[in-house]
Amino acid sequence: MKRTPHKFSGRTALICVLVILVACTAFFSNRNQQMREANVSDVALGTLVNVRLYSQIPQGALNSAANAALGRARELEDIFSVYSEDSEITYVNQNAAAGPVHVSDDFYAVLERSLYFAQLTDGAFDPTLGRLIQLWGIGTENARVPSESEISPFVGKKNYEHVILDEEEHTVYFENSDFSLDLGGIVKGYAADEIKKLLMEEYDIASGLINLGGNIMTIGSRPDGQPWTLGIADPKNPQDSSQTVASMAVTDKTFVTSGDYQRYFEDENGNRYHHILDGSTGYPADTHLSSVTIIGNTSMDADALSTACFVLGEEKGMELLESLDGFDGVFIGSDGHLSATEGVSGQLQMTETQSETQAEIQTETQEE
Repeated sequence: MKRTPHKFSGRTALICVLVILVACTAFFSNRNQQMREANVSDVALGTLVNVRLYSQIPQGALNSAANAALGRARELEDIFSVYSEDSEITYVNQNAAAGPVHVSDDFYAVLERSLYFAQLTDGAFDPTLGRLIQLWGIGTENARVPSESEISPFVGKKNYEHVILDEEEHTVYFENSDFSLDLGGIVKGYAADEIKKLLMEEYDIASGLINLGGNIMTIGSRPDGQPWTLGIADPKNPQDSSQTVASMAVTDKTFVTSGDYQRYFEDENGNRYHHILDGSTGYPADTHLSSVTIIGNTSMDADALSTACFVLGEEKGMELLESLDGFDGVFIGSDGHLSATEGVSGQLQMTETQSETQAEIQTETQEE
C-alpha cells in the first residue's frame, strides 16, 4: 500500500511535552556499563516520531527493535491517514454509507474507543468531524476561514451516533452520508500504546521513551533506575525547552498534550485559528485554554481526553477527569494560569519563572 505522508507545518512537530533528560553520562553508571542506546526518528502520523531505547541486548537487536517501532508507526499511518487515497480510513469514508465495510483489527479498536469517548464527553471528542476538519484545512496549504453557510451543516449533529459497529462481523456502517471519520485526535495515542507493547513483548525492552509530537510514552524508568522527568511546555514559548512551565517525575506513564499553539493559521487580519474544533459551534474551541496535558497509563485514552478537556474547558474538563480512574490533567489558561487535578497537583515541580508569577498551583476536586 502506498504511503502518503500527512501534510503538516513545522509547528506540528513541536513537542508539547518536553523531555527533560540529565546528562547522558549520568545514565551509564559503573553498574550498567553494558547499557546500550538506540535513537531513531521519522515522520509518520502527521508528526515527528522519535524512539529512544536502552537495553543490554546486542546493539544490532536494539537497533532492530527501534526500527520495528518506526515500522509500526508507518503501518498505522497507512491505515489512518485521511490524506492518502489508499488508506483504510479513506476507503471506509467512501463506502460505509452504502453498506457495512469490513475493517482491520487496528481500525476497529481505534474507532470503537473513539465512539466510547464521543458518548462519554457528549461530543467534545468527536471522530466524525472529518468534513468540518477538511473544510477548515488547518495544518495544510489550504487553511482558511469557511463561511457560515459552509459550517452550519456540520454544527451540533452528533453524527457519531450514526456509526454502527458489528463486533462479530468486524464491520463499520454509516447510517447516513452526511459525515466522514477523522481519527487524528486519538490515533497517535494508539500508536504509542502499540509501539510500547511491541517493544516490551517482542524485544523485552524495559527502558525507553516514545515521542509522537505531543504524545510521550515512557517505558519503565531511566537506565539508571530513576524516574523520567517530563516537562510541560510553555504555550507562549513552546520551542524553548528551558522554559517549561512545570515538570513531573514518572515511570511507565504517558503525557499527552493538546494545545492551541500546535497547529494554527492566521488570517489577513491577524486573527489566529487553531486546529481543535468544537463540533457544537463548528469553530476552533474557545474555552480560554492554551493547553491541556493528560497523565495516565494508556496513551490512546489520554489522547482523546486531552482533546475533550480542551473543548470542554477547565471546569468541565476537571470534572470529567476527577470522575475517571487513572487519569489526571494539567490545564494552562490563555492568561497563563495553571490548574491541576488533585492526583498530580502535589507532584508537579514548578519552574522558577512560573513560581515567580504564580504563588500556587490551583486545584479543583469534586465535592463529595
